[in-house]
Amino acid sequence: MSARNIAASRDGFSLLEVLIAMSILAVGLLGLALFQITAIKGNASANDTGLATNYAQDQIEILHAMPFDNVATSPAGITGGLPDSSIQSITAPGQTWLSKKGVRFYRVWSVANATANLKTIRVWAYWWDDQNRPHNVQLVTQKGNVL
Repeated sequence: MSARNIAASRDGFSLLEVLIAMSILAVGLLGLALFQITAIKGNASANDTGLATNYAQDQIEILHAMPFDNVATSPAGITGGLPDSSIQSITAPGQTWLSKKGVRFYRVWSVANATANLKTIRVWAYWWDDQNRPHNVQLVTQKGNVL
């Protein structure tokens, strides 16, 4: 190789090439940042669902520990075996709630006699996300009267 060819191969990148490469890198990193935000919101939503499920499961455990004849529907928020269509009765001042990380979880339950010795228990846990959209989970179990 001649000295001229070796010198030409050591010129490096031009300023324009560096600017284009940096622009492509910035667009790629911005896309990754948006995916990260979506993942964080998804994790927060899954956390809320898990907390609500645990809150409902806690009520099921309480009802299972009660004597068979004492198991009854929650005092407020239930009509006709289902939660009231008006969510205000569920979030009434007399209702109990659990607060985690600024989110309030409410629960109501319905008890129906399937047979003389079997009750069906439905527990709902309600909460609202940061955009004020309502969510709920429902758990269903049965309690038998062991003689």
